[in-house]
Amino acid sequence: MNVPDLIALSSPEEYKKYYVEKYCKKDLVTFDGIKVKFYEDRFAHAFYESSDKSKGNKDIFSIERAKRIDWIEYALKNPKAELYVGWDKKRKKYDNSRRVALITPEDYVVIITIIGKNKGKFVTAYYADNSAKKIRTAPIWNE
Repeated sequence: MNVPDLIALSSPEEYKKYYVEKYCKKDLVTFDGIKVKFYEDRFAHAFYESSDKSKGNKDIFSIERAKRIDWIEYALKNPKAELYVGWDKKRKKYDNSRRVALITPEDYVVIITIIGKNKGKFVTAYYADNSAKKIRTAPIWNE
């Protein structure tokens, strides 16, 4: 599997349309058989960043995140992805229903929530340039 090219579109609206067509209207099954559902309301979480990290509001469109939009599928379908248990920031503990797929050497992360047997829901995706090392300290995903 080769890393997909970066996608260059003209606006946040174009990226959202692309996301809806590619992910929300089709089924995506991970390399290990989890059917992942994508919802339109997750677009902002995945492709916007916060201008004020202390508030956590996602208010700035991130072209760096958006141009890697095809990497979501690549990470989820990649049998070489490193899989970890996700962190629940609100409860400050690991959450076995959250699965983090990390691809290397790109250090790109896709997080899904497991919502049933072989069923998942897309949470977010991002380039983990500053957090990949920390992610690798999480428990290994064993489901």
